[in-house]
Amino acid sequence: MKVGVVIVTYNRLDKLKIALKSYENQTVKPKYILVVNNNSTDGTKEYLDNWKQDQIGIQKNVVNLDKNTGGSGGFYEGLKNSLNLDAEWIWVADDDAYPKEDAFKIAQKYIEDHEDSKKNLSAICGTVLKSDGKTIDCSHRRRIYTTLFNRIAQPYSKPKDYEQEEFEINGFSYVGTMINKEKLKQTELTKRDYFIYYDDTEHSYRLSKIGKIVCVSKIKVVHDAPHSQMNEIVKWKLYYLVRNTLDFIRCNFDKKHFKVECYEVPFKFRIAVFLFGKDKKYGYQMIREAVKDAKRGKRGLHDIYKPGWSPEK
Repeated sequence: MKVGVVIVTYNRLDKLKIALKSYENQTVKPKYILVVNNNSTDGTKEYLDNWKQDQIGIQKNVVNLDKNTGGSGGFYEGLKNSLNLDAEWIWVADDDAYPKEDAFKIAQKYIEDHEDSKKNLSAICGTVLKSDGKTIDCSHRRRIYTTLFNRIAQPYSKPKDYEQEEFEINGFSYVGTMINKEKLKQTELTKRDYFIYYDDTEHSYRLSKIGKIVCVSKIKVVHDAPHSQMNEIVKWKLYYLVRNTLDFIRCNFDKKHFKVECYEVPFKFRIAVFLFGKDKKYGYQMIREAVKDAKRGKRGLHDIYKPGWSPEK
């Protein structure tokens, strides 16, 4: 089994170094590591120039973008490049995700043990641990389905799910996920104009339509990401979270579901802004703009709500 690695990075060089080392230390080595540098300004490009010269039996590839395209743009470029590289499975992750040393070994054994059904697998996921390396972060794996009154349920996995050897899902994050290259070829890649948020959920839901997605509990990856404080909810990212959630529903479900969720989704976020937001006026404005753009099918980077924006500016 040949595994390729796609990492997207932006201005987190210290974490990127740890991530790269975690792949180089795998007991089953990846065929290649491809790093998409989203126009970082912290010395990442210079570091990667030296890194790729140090051959360690793993092919090293770097794609330097001329602007920050967000996570969705970065993963689109990474997966597009991976289609021309020699690997059957593609592990995707952010620069703050560190797989345990036996992650690829466990994945390899799982695929070997399920050789007859391999062609029906779209992706294999692992258990995501919080930065303490012990606590399971259930938010990275979902089961998405329709409910009564044309609503869309998107619950996270539960701790008890991970007591099983494996369980099936249809929504994953790009943290510790291995995609079947043949299935990747059969569907559209990441929606690159989402910028951030929901690009992985939307992509995984499409992949689940053409193959099974399983979470193998013994595969573990540490996600070294701080958990946002609720009082920081009114930030520029809120716009993309609301817009892309609705766009996901618009693109993958019936019009009746989209119509209902255009009320349900904004309502939930307005409640969150009301309870936890410091700058409620801006939060409500962002939500209104996000709903309007989702109804129009407008994506891409917003003219106002983009990196660097804050209510104080």
